[in-house]
Amino acid sequence: MEELFKSYERSFKALSETEQDELPRSLRLFNIRLRLALDITVDFGGDYSLTRTPIVRETYSLIFRLLEAWNAYEALSHYVKNVSSYISPGNAKSRIYTQTFLEKTGSLSYLKDALEWLRNECSIDGKMKESIRCYLDRIDSDTELKKTIKEDAKSIAEYLNGTKDISGVELLSLIYAERNLYYHNGESAKMGMRYGDRKKLIFKYREILIDSLIRISVFIMNEQHAKSL
Repeated sequence: MEELFKSYERSFKALSETEQDELPRSLRLFNIRLRLALDITVDFGGDYSLTRTPIVRETYSLIFRLLEAWNAYEALSHYVKNVSSYISPGNAKSRIYTQTFLEKTGSLSYLKDALEWLRNECSIDGKMKESIRCYLDRIDSDTELKKTIKEDAKSIAEYLNGTKDISGVELLSLIYAERNLYYHNGESAKMGMRYGDRKKLIFKYREILIDSLIRISVFIMNEQHAKSL
């Protein structure tokens, strides 16, 4: 992650110098949101929240950090929309970028690797497999979530069972579902799973999303820099 962020800083600096510090507001806002997402820490005093054990506190902390990363994801989409044609108009936010574009940036293969990690986790840990099954069923049965999210959750369930191959982009729907379930549905961090499994899953989600954010932004900034030369 450290090397990836260094590449982001180099690209941001190069574009800033080319644009003579007249960067689009959408890019400047994304830069702020990304750095917040990377640097945010969350703690609980224990006086009011129901976070009496370390693993519960750590899971909630990861949820908040994941949501801040999603805020950065949405901020980035505004910049990309302003300077390129890589946005898919009318699509759900989890499918806002075309699959071809995600492949160009290098993030699609990373998303697929993360799903392979999840399948391996389920194959070696029966309790994790059951947790993920209940988790995906819960997403599928939620009346507030959009059809695209549910379809992707179903595809992932089939992939984990070895009955379907998928691209990897489906994983973004699960991350988007986390945001909607927590913000709009008032879900707790547990989501019916063991806290240990939740902590492991949310940590992976955040890692994936941050990686994708940086790869996409570096690709776009480098492209814009090349155009301005």
